Amino acid sequence: MVENAKDIERLLETKQCQGGDLSGANLSEFDLSGADLSGAKLVCANLSNTNLSGANLSGTDLSFANLVNADLNRAAIRGADARGINLFETQLNGANLSGMDLTFANLINASLSEANLRAVKLVGANLIGAKLNSANLSSADLSGANLSTANLVSAKLLSTDLSEAKLVRADLSDANLIGANLTDANLSNANLLNTNLASALLLNAYLVGANITGTQLSNSQTEGAIGLVVDGQLAADVS
Repeated sequence: MVENAKDIERLLETKQCQGGDLSGANLSEFDLSGADLSGAKLVCANLSNTNLSGANLSGTDLSFANLVNADLNRAAIRGADARGINLFETQLNGANLSGMDLTFANLINASLSEANLRAVKLVGANLIGAKLNSANLSSADLSGANLSTANLVSAKLLSTDLSEAKLVRADLSDANLIGANLTDANLSNANLLNTNLASALLLNAYLVGANITGTQLSNSQTEGAIGLVVDGQLAADVS
């Protein structure tokens, strides 16, 4: 890593490394809180257990980086490329991840309470057990993602693509899914208490054992949910 030694030294001394090359760098367990890494290359970097709270990682290339158990609370990561990133048990509460590419990312047990994930690409991502309560996932692409047992209480999922997603035993109580695409999604034993599904697309969605108490299927501004079938009975208009 001789080629990026100067960038690493600059970061550790000043917490400034805008546009620097930190590819493959081992920055595990360092205190980089509030650091400015905007536009930097962090491909395959090791940032496990690193304190990056409040850091600026906007526009960075974090593809295949290791951020296991890192602290990214309130960090700005919008527009970053994070394909294949490992965010296992990472803290991202209140972080801004809008517009990021997190295709096939590992977010098992990650904490993203109140995070901004608007228009994020999470195709095929693993979010088992993730905490996404009150997070904004509107217009995000979660097609094929695994959200089993995830906490999505009061989450915003307006026009979100959840087609073929796994939401087994996920808690979606009080969540807003107006206009969401849940085609072929697996919602078995999910909690949909007081969930808003107005104009949502639920064709071939699997809802065996799901709690739909108080679920809102339409309102005065939108059409009803499309294709919702519960216990073999059509529960919403297909029109």
